[in-house]
Amino acid sequence: MKKSSFRTENRTTVVPIINVSLVVVLTLMMISPFLTNDEVDVELPEARAAEVDDTDNVEITFTYEREIFVGQDQVAMGEITHYLGSMFDGTPHAVAVIKADRNLPYGEVEELIAAVEASDAPRVALATKEQDAEDQP
Repeated sequence: MKKSSFRTENRTTVVPIINVSLVVVLTLMMISPFLTNDEVDVELPEARAAEVDDTDNVEITFTYEREIFVGQDQVAMGEITHYLGSMFDGTPHAVAVIKADRNLPYGEVEELIAAVEASDAPRVALATKEQDAEDQP
């Protein structure tokens, strides 16, 4: 007797598995909006944000006369990066708070911000004054 000459190949077709998976995903996507329970009224607790600890704040004041003060010390623009660099060593939570006169040209304030960032300040903030209720439009 002669053996048959054809060979069978074992392959798994993944197309039906993919089709079933897509149907399941689409079904879950369609019913997911209905799974939330909005009818239960829950009174959530109130919380207040923690007060900011300003012991690590470094206050930098830039006056209209182009004078720069770090705390009470007057510093020249060219020396600000080196001066602040030593202050920020070892203080990863420090904040450099820049108080610039509102009448200064933005370019000069931007130069000071760049110098402060070059001193490896962990965070830089610009101080503003709170607007009065009568000044609001």
